[in-house]
Amino acid sequence: MTDRPWVTRVRAVIADRRTRLLLVEDGNRHRLPFVEVEGTDDELPTIRAALAGLTGLETIVVRAIERSVDEEQKVVEVALELEPLGAETPVGGAVWLPAPELDDLLSDDDRALVTRYMDDRPPPERPHWARRGWFSEAALWIEETLTACGRDITAPIEQISSWCISSILRADTEAGRVFFKATAPSPLFVDEGTVTQGLAAMFPGRVPKPIAVDPDRRWMLLDDFGPVVGWKADLETKVDVLSTFARMQLVTTTRQDELLELGAFDRRPAWLASQIRALLDAPDLGLEDDERDRLSALGPRLAEMCERLAAGAVPDALVHGDLHLSNVAGNGDGYVFFDWTDACLTHPFLDMLVVLFEEDADLRKPLRDAYLGAWVDVASEDELLELWAVAEPLASLNQAVSYRSIISTVERGMAPEFDTMVPFFLRKALASSARG
Repeated sequence: MTDRPWVTRVRAVIADRRTRLLLVEDGNRHRLPFVEVEGTDDELPTIRAALAGLTGLETIVVRAIERSVDEEQKVVEVALELEPLGAETPVGGAVWLPAPELDDLLSDDDRALVTRYMDDRPPPERPHWARRGWFSEAALWIEETLTACGRDITAPIEQISSWCISSILRADTEAGRVFFKATAPSPLFVDEGTVTQGLAAMFPGRVPKPIAVDPDRRWMLLDDFGPVVGWKADLETKVDVLSTFARMQLVTTTRQDELLELGAFDRRPAWLASQIRALLDAPDLGLEDDERDRLSALGPRLAEMCERLAAGAVPDALVHGDLHLSNVAGNGDGYVFFDWTDACLTHPFLDMLVVLFEEDADLRKPLRDAYLGAWVDVASEDELLELWAVAEPLASLNQAVSYRSIISTVERGMAPEFDTMVPFFLRKALASSARG
């Protein structure tokens, strides 16, 4: 892996309301707009600003038409469909032309991209925000909601991120910044707005309280809750986060019915045991044959481990389901936990992503001990360590089940990174089972 920064190369298909496409001057010919920006294609404001500088148009990203990633060279190649916002008068030599007139003007690559765009037929699993006109609908809801709260927007609403499972917009108001989130439906995704609302009441200050939610459209509006902790946090911060979250979980061991009533899914160890055989029998796990054989042979033992976890002294509790440090904001004065799409009731030790993702083996023990320290009044140290060892491969399996569920409902080819997560977690389950 090189030390160079990531670069994203963007080709843009921008269509106006008359379905004409935008071309820009390229020497003595025209081509589709092209920009190269530092960073990955997650940086939508940067990409949109670069395209605005080239074309003179403010746009919103509708969807990715094509995408490839070179991990070695740190290069993302992406073709985006964009929708103009407001005025549609381009600058300089940029021109609008009907698609039928483009054949003789475009390079072979651009022509192939335009053909793919024109031939597109949206599949049912494509999210609403990946369709033209959605942004205007969402922006109107944000404006009306804030107006009803007595808050005026002071800058244009901005698109922050957009991919197959969520879209995030941002607005500045005279009373501070707010964020809008839309979430895709998926079998193991909760209604995030409603669940976040319930958890905010249960844990004021630890879970952000939505300004408003629209359950039918899976929309939510939140005040800014501060800077994200992030993956590169130091050990002290990670320990603080884990200890804080463990104490929250401890509170919920006696409020299990409340968690289910507010919309968290029931994914207790018996449920996980019921998923294991279907998972291990799936044909597309991305494993080598010997890995599949070893994992399959472990099936009965893994089911027994679910039973051991359920029978232990540590009760089921609130589990975030995707508890990594980019879903935590704040600092030592207080942490806020967000992104609750995977919220569920199950054994708390299954929520150990911060430890599973720790690359430094010397740091895993202090992280584990910091987390288990919250449970010393619930079980003996020996049983806590035993249950932790039992939970470790099951936590990885639980993640593999979650990712397979997501993959089953997203548009084909739109999230290839998810495909790598299933074998990643299955290999982790194999490794931790071997240690046990």
